[in-house]
Formats: sequence, C-alpha cells, structure tokens
Amino acid sequence: MTPVPATRLQTGIVDPDAFTGVSATAAFARVGQSGGSLVRLVLFWANVVPAGETRPPGFDAANHLDPLYRWESFDRQVTAAANGGLQPIVAIQLAPAWAETTAVGIPGTRLPSPQELALFARAAASRYSGTLAGLPRVRHWQAWNEPNLDWFLTPQFERGAPLSPRWYRGMVNEFAAAVKSVRNDNLVVAGGTSPFGAPDRAVAPLRFMRELLCISSAGQVRQDCAGQRVRFDIWSHHPYSMSGPFRQAAHPDNVSLGDLPEMRRLLAAAVRAGRILSDRPVEFWVTEFSWDTSPPDSHGVPIQLHARWVSEAFFQMWRSGVSAVVWFRLSDEPMSAGSFQSGLHFDDGAGTFTRPKPAWRAFRFPFVAYRSGRTIRVWGRTPLGRTEVVTVEMQRQNGSWRSVTRFRTSRSGIFDRRFASSGSGSLRARSASGTSLAFSQRRPRDITLENPFGR
Repeated sequence: MTPVPATRLQTGIVDPDAFTGVSATAAFARVGQSGGSLVRLVLFWANVVPAGETRPPGFDAANHLDPLYRWESFDRQVTAAANGGLQPIVAIQLAPAWAETTAVGIPGTRLPSPQELALFARAAASRYSGTLAGLPRVRHWQAWNEPNLDWFLTPQFERGAPLSPRWYRGMVNEFAAAVKSVRNDNLVVAGGTSPFGAPDRAVAPLRFMRELLCISSAGQVRQDCAGQRVRFDIWSHHPYSMSGPFRQAAHPDNVSLGDLPEMRRLLAAAVRAGRILSDRPVEFWVTEFSWDTSPPDSHGVPIQLHARWVSEAFFQMWRSGVSAVVWFRLSDEPMSAGSFQSGLHFDDGAGTFTRPKPAWRAFRFPFVAYRSGRTIRVWGRTPLGRTEVVTVEMQRQNGSWRSVTRFRTSRSGIFDRRFASSGSGSLRARSASGTSLAFSQRRPRDITLENPFGR
C-alpha cells in the first residue's frame, strides 16, 4: 500500500521542563500561539505511587482516590494545559520498583508488570475522565515511551532474540483494556518507538513492529503468534534523523524521517491482516522529533537551514500519512545544564519564551515550494489549522513581493497546489493569521550530523 497524505495535521510540543516549572502557564500559552493544539505530558508512574520494593499492604492501585497516591503535581500540569486550550496526550512511563519483574537494567524500566501497569492506567484514566470536579478530561493515553530502547524498557533481548516486543504486547493490551474500561472513547497511543536499533540495547523499530504485530515484511501473519493481536488506536514513532528531512537511515530496519513511508506501509499491512484491535481507523503519529540548532550548539543544524528543515519535515510527515506531530522542546536547555538545544525558543533564563528562533515561524506556518520544470508545487498548513484563503507570493529582484496564486485551504488548513511559473525568486504564503518564512527555490547543500542533538 502506498501511504496517502493525511487529511489533517495537528501539531504540539513535549517539554517536561517547561511544562512543570514556574513558567508552565506561559509555556502552555506559547504552545497555543505557536499554532499547536496538543501537548504531550509525561506521567511518571513511580512519582505518584508509594516507593519501595513491595507494594504497601492495602494500597488500592486501581483507585485514584487511595490516600497513598500523590497526584497534586500532575493535577496542576494537566489543568494548566487544559486551561490553555490544549489537548493533553498523557504518556505513562517509569515503573515503581514493586511493579518490576526483573532486577536487570535501569530502575523504572525493568520489565514492568502489565497487570500493575493496567491498575495504574485505570486509576489515571478515572482521575482525568472529566467526572471529577476541577480536573479536565484526558482522551489520549500513550503506553510507555520508546519501548524498543533499553533506556526505557530492559532487557531488550533474551538469548539473542528480541524480548521487548513480546513484553510490550502484554503491556499495551492490558493498558488499553484499562483505559477503555473507564471510557470506551479513550484513545490509546502505542509505540513511540526510538528510530535506531543497537546490538543488545535497542530493537530496530521496523523489526520491533514486525515482532509486536506478528507480521512479516511482506505483510503476512506469522503463525507462531497468529492469535495474539494488539489493541491500540494510534501508532507513533520518533523519527530523529542524522541529516535532512528526506534522507533515509543507513540500516534498513531503522526509521528516520525519510523512512516513514515504509513504517506506514507496515502499519497498513497489519491493519489489513487484522493484527490490530481498534474500533476506529488507526492513525499514524509522530509524538517526538527535533534537531538541535547552531547557535547555541555548535554541532547542531545552522539556524536558517534548521527553519527550512522544520517546514520540509512537516511536509514529509504529512505525505507519509502522519496526522499529528509533536516537537521536542519549547525552549533550549542551557548549554551548561543539558544536551537539548532543540527548542523553538532560545533559553532566556527567565522562562518567558520571548526569543523565538526562525524555526518557531516554520512550526507555526510550515510552507515549502518545489519546482519541476515550469511547474511549482507549494504545500503548507495555516497557523491555526483552519480554513483560510492563502496567497502565495514570489520575491522580485528588488526585494518586493508579488502575488502569483490565491486559493482556499482544506477544512484543516492544509493546501497542496501546483501552478505554472517561470520566476526563480523565493516564495512565501500569507493568510489572515500570518505569513510563512520565505522558501528558496535553490536547494541548500545537505549536511550530515553526528547526532540529532548536536554535541
């Protein structure tokens, strides 16, 4: 199956530092100003339940009102996001010691009990079901983060064979049953897979999918696990890339931005083969991706090229069938304190988000323009993801702009048009809600990174 473009493209941000600090309200407001409607919030399981090697006697893990639960911090985060007009995706990870089933690996990741995870997921879904006064409704629930990587789930292999896909199948099925028992219209996000495999440490994402869904590369159901289907509504991935938005990963089972069509085809084959249980069309999401910028990280992507890559990445994800994209970080970490300088804003030390990078405009109003002969193809999404009239303009040699075409977007603000033109100037899109960055018809030289996170 050839991936078909998504009919919409929701956008959002994940930034645990910005969303939990003293500037959380300003951070959520800035997400909305950036055109985002989603925020991915990380609910650390171990942080809201009792600690220790054994579950405390009498602790009712399925009951969010149990007095041993500590929800206060996350209550504030979810409420602030909802008050900012944003839709939370709650991602649960980091198991308490008493819910782990092995002593191997990083605490919080050691084969969490699917049954204990289900009890916690039921409690969380009940608390944020929209029925408790003062707390908002959460509809999207993500089962774990990057389960194909040993930073989040260990061990990944057992006697040389992948263990994590089989274990995660039990986790996501129990998780889905729990959150849907609270409200059947809750939506389960599975995967959130890391892009790269590594010997003993990570199962490459396409291999992870094939093992999880019991399907071959050719889309055939494997007989060794034919009766074991997986229950979710949305598959997600984190397509970090060592180069630009269209470059494929070196290993055939890894998935960077350029490999998303292959992942989409495998997902579609699993749907056709009946490997996925969902009562709605299964969606394909990207719940985390970014690149560091230079400045401030001298090993990141030059800042103007970075802005172009953001627009091109949105285009690549949309045409690969992705219907929601979550960018990693609203603001840079200080260089002295962390590795992530992939924010849409420079760190200003005050949490006011007043220093946007060029990428902020590209995120808010992604726009690309590609020439083929005498025809130019333009694609973009309006800042609010709503129907608008868009004017495409071309820059003259004297720097002024002239209109070359005008049209109405789809209901979700997407446009994908072709028109004849012999002009060679940069193009931009303009609507009532904003103006995109200029997009040069000259393709810049591609670069290769040592790491998407720079240094």
